Amino acid sequence: MSKKVYLLWFGQTVSWTGSAMSFFAIGVWIYETTGKASALSSILFIVAVVGVVTGPFGGVLADRFPRKKLIIIFDLIIAALMCVIGYFALNDMLTLTLLIPFAFAFGIFEIAHWTTWSAFLGDVVKKQNVTKVSALFESAEAISMLIGPIGGALIYSFFGLTGVIIVDLATCFFGISTILFFKSKNINTKSNLNFRNVYLDLVEAYNWLKKQKGLLSLVLILGICNGLHGFIAVLLPPMVLSFTDATGLGFIESVAGMAFLVGSIISLRISDRIQGDMKVAIIMGLLCGLAIIVGSLRPSIYLLCIFGIIEGVSGTIQYTVSSGAWLAITDQNIRGRALALRGTIAQMLRPFGVLIAGPLGDYLEFTFYPRNVDILSPIVGTGPGRGYALLFFVVGVMYTILWILNFNNKNLENLSSQVKEIIKEG
Repeated sequence: MSKKVYLLWFGQTVSWTGSAMSFFAIGVWIYETTGKASALSSILFIVAVVGVVTGPFGGVLADRFPRKKLIIIFDLIIAALMCVIGYFALNDMLTLTLLIPFAFAFGIFEIAHWTTWSAFLGDVVKKQNVTKVSALFESAEAISMLIGPIGGALIYSFFGLTGVIIVDLATCFFGISTILFFKSKNINTKSNLNFRNVYLDLVEAYNWLKKQKGLLSLVLILGICNGLHGFIAVLLPPMVLSFTDATGLGFIESVAGMAFLVGSIISLRISDRIQGDMKVAIIMGLLCGLAIIVGSLRPSIYLLCIFGIIEGVSGTIQYTVSSGAWLAITDQNIRGRALALRGTIAQMLRPFGVLIAGPLGDYLEFTFYPRNVDILSPIVGTGPGRGYALLFFVVGVMYTILWILNFNNKNLENLSSQVKEIIKEG
């Protein structure tokens, strides 16, 4: 791979770390302000559902305009939104209600940014290196997950939400500067951008994906997994903060980030061997499910760190295999829309998981668990947060069963053969 790819990797590592700090700090601020999981659930639901609805249109843009310019534009818009949130926080004007329109905006521009970014990544390397570059940039995300939460917690404790956002803005502009070293590939389109042609673009991508039974099976399975991860995203903060503080939560999330980094390093080293190997993806899914169960068993930072380590390593390897398959099979003309549909389908159930997790978790925590503590305590232990842990446990069981049922999925086996053949042909 070109050395410029590593420069791009460094710039995005810095930028994504700043973003991770901001979103961690906003999550802590929401929980400290309301004391309810349902408040965080509502904000995450808005971001997720808006992203699912608008995601395919971002893919149309990525296939019609220079992807580098689009990434920069989306980054600047997100930075501007963070500036406004920082201003409100600095002047003690920020409320949960005020965050709602920002959640809508983040839902639109974050998903458009990631869709364009994924398509752009496929432009900068050859087919033989798609799994390797996926692993490389997974390490960038892993580093952001490692440094972001603990860094965000420390800055938040001294300088508040505004201080975290200022750091985020600085890292954002640094990331943009490294993208400038790349040229945007020319995008050839047959028609002008209007509502009819956008619709036709999406229909073309949908018809293409219907023929890719392996990719479609994979993304549907991962869509269910992401729906279950929606529960985890909402349940983890209140479950942890019920027996420790923001520093403890930051430590657990940073351990998970370290695990993601280790997983990406492993993926990078064995990328040639795991290219297109869906059996590896399935085994990693099983490990993720078991890790979720382990994290629910007792109110323990150590058990939750074990959960983070197993999920981090296995989840990263699984995502690397999946991303490599998508980048290998798609070409430049369809990649933006195909990856947008991938994102939409993969995230379709996440908003429902996020929406249900808050109220259901609160019910189990404050009503159901206290009434059935004698029966449930042998499973998830005793003390505050165990109602949330009970739902965490159920999610882990469902996650494990899902991958067991798909262990011999014929479409995934055919997908493995398809990807390996494409890479062999170069």
